[in-house]
Amino acid sequence: MPGCCLGAIVLFFGPRVMLALAWMFSDWYRAFSSTLVALLGFVFLPWTSLAWMFVFFRHHGDLGDGYVLLLAAGVVGDFGAYGGSHAARRRVIVVRERR
Repeated sequence: MPGCCLGAIVLFFGPRVMLALAWMFSDWYRAFSSTLVALLGFVFLPWTSLAWMFVFFRHHGDLGDGYVLLLAAGVVGDFGAYGGSHAARRRVIVVRERR
């Protein structure tokens, strides 16, 4: 059980830590149209923001050659985190109702 909690913590804070490191040690702001977009990405879509930064700096923002799949994986990762927490809450509620 402790490994699961550690994994959840790493998956939640990992991309945000990476974005914070990119903010401190690179010119990350070039990848986004404004600081507000970068901040919203940091808060709500960190995996997608990391994927977009990778595509922007490695492939100059061109989504060809399969890079769109990387961006889609970031979106799925972000929405999967939100959907997974909703499903877990729903399971807890169902278990409590059965008691």
